[in-house]
Parts: sequence; C-alpha cells; structure tokens
Amino acid sequence: MVILAFVFLVLFIVWQFKLLQKYALKYDRFKINIGEKYVCVNGQKIYFSEIDHVRVKELPQPSVVEKALSKSAFYTYMAELTFCLKDGTVVPCVFNYKGILYKTLKQLSVYVPVPTNIDIYKPRVSWWQLVFLLGVIIFVLLMKSKAG
Repeated sequence: MVILAFVFLVLFIVWQFKLLQKYALKYDRFKINIGEKYVCVNGQKIYFSEIDHVRVKELPQPSVVEKALSKSAFYTYMAELTFCLKDGTVVPCVFNYKGILYKTLKQLSVYVPVPTNIDIYKPRVSWWQLVFLLGVIIFVLLMKSKAG
C-alpha cells in the first residue's frame, strides 16, 4: 500500500511539473511603455503609430480537473494578443493570466484600436470551480476520517 501511495505521489508531482510547463511558464515577454508610446514583445519594439489594431484569441484552457488539482492551472487563462501592424505583418504575444491581459488591453485601448469588449477579460471569481474544489476537499476529509 505504501509503495502504491509513493508511486501515486511521484506521478502527481510529475503531472504538476508538466502543468507548470504547459500553463504557468508559457508566455511571451511583454512590456508596455506609455511615456514613449510603444510595446515591447520578446525584445521587439512596436510603436503605437505602427499598430493598425489589436486582436485577442483565446487559446486552449486548462480542464476543470487541472484547475481543481493544480494551483498553476487554477488562475491560468491562455490568450494570444495579436498586434496587426499597418504594413500587414502580425506580432503575436501569449498571455497566461486574465488580469494581465485585461490591464494591457485597458492601457492599449486609449492609444490603439481594440475591436473587442475588454470587460470580458476582467478577472472574476468562478463559483462553480470553488464549489468543485470544496467538494474535493470534503471528499478527501471524509475518506481520511473513515480510514482513521
């Protein structure tokens, strides 16, 4: 029984590292400089005057199980912000948190056309996830009390 628990623990830890790589560590370096009116995506400066518009595309999200059992996936919201330049080129930028995406879009909307409803990217508490997590905790506590 102890060996089975150890194997399960090792598999769980490996799974957690894979989730960390898949969601929490997957993002592009992004910086916005309002004073000098440019954004920097992975070291590439793009001035506001060069940007025609900005698009947002939702990427595959963590599953309910991943969100319930992993802190790195719980707060994750994967999205790609695409800067469509006036010369026809596009520069993609991956974000992994809704709050950072919302703040960025809010700042950019003053200077660059953002043809989307920015408020849908405002972070909110998801009650069904909290209820599911509470259910998992209660289930684990009940199993622990029956075993002991």
